[in-house]
Amino acid sequence: MGIDTLKKIGEVTMELFLVDGISPFGGVGNMLYGLYDGFDYADEIRLSEDMKVIKREKLDLYEKILNICKDIDTYPKYEYDVTEH
Repeated sequence: MGIDTLKKIGEVTMELFLVDGISPFGGVGNMLYGLYDGFDYADEIRLSEDMKVIKREKLDLYEKILNICKDIDTYPKYEYDVTEH
């Protein structure tokens, strides 16, 4: 994951604190943090109930999150664990 995407994830997770009606530590917030660990939650984020609230309350944040998901969609997908332990 590129540094720009990492920065964007950090920025939007902080902005989640400004959205009434969602927890920045659950739902979309938790899935965004999971992206740091290499989990592909892009589709789950898009379909999340939190995203409906975010779209209604902060459209600019909603669009930023969707752009992150689009970035994640471009990354290679693996059927097995490729992390080095």
